[in-house]
Amino acid sequence: MTRTPTLILLNSLRLSMRESVTKTEVSDFKNKWCDENQIISTIIKNELLEYFAEPILDVGAGQGDIAFTALHEKRVICIDVNEVTDKDYPLSEFHERIQVDFFDYNPNEKIKTIFISHTLQFLDEEMNLLNEKINIIDPDTIILVLNKNDDFLGDLIDWSEQNFVNPNPEVKVPGFPEGYTLSKTVNFKADLRCKSFSDLATQISYLMLIDLNEDINSELVHFLKMILKEPGFEINQIIEIYSKNES
Repeated sequence: MTRTPTLILLNSLRLSMRESVTKTEVSDFKNKWCDENQIISTIIKNELLEYFAEPILDVGAGQGDIAFTALHEKRVICIDVNEVTDKDYPLSEFHERIQVDFFDYNPNEKIKTIFISHTLQFLDEEMNLLNEKINIIDPDTIILVLNKNDDFLGDLIDWSEQNFVNPNPEVKVPGFPEGYTLSKTVNFKADLRCKSFSDLATQISYLMLIDLNEDINSELVHFLKMILKEPGFEINQIIEIYSKNES
């Protein structure tokens, strides 16, 4: 897919950035509309298990479904700011779940691997603090899952930056993680498909961390209908594995 020329719309209708999302929003996106978690789990289970040394800290684990599916027999600590219970999603006997902000989490054991899957946008506001926290935990390996933000998603980011106040899409952060070297990458595509363009607009507000009102939702739906034949598109993504630099 080639990049579509960016459309400049709604310069007067600007909304504020959200700082968090609810567990319901996360669940709807991951389990109802987008297949990324199933794909990520399959890639980890079939290709990347050797990079997940225990214990593993799953940052922003949400329901813990990736850990449950792909890391079922590995020691995993699933942390999230939202309260998630076993009723929301089961845990492996080797996993534990803690409701805590990453910056407030203090492990009582040596963490070997930090896993951050589609949660970097919630952590990167203060890069110095983020790198400092990583250095304190001092894992051997950091594994990131990120959107590549090209093709149509790139156009959406352009549109959001022109129509929202401080949208916060997931982007690669230069200089992170500090003190680590990229050692392996895996590219893949996920599919975001909704029943209607209105549903798709809601999911895009989740991707951009923006609250929608009736007016902006209407214009976003209009933009989507002009560009897309149906309410859905592919998202190019990447898994990046970083190894700690030898001192």
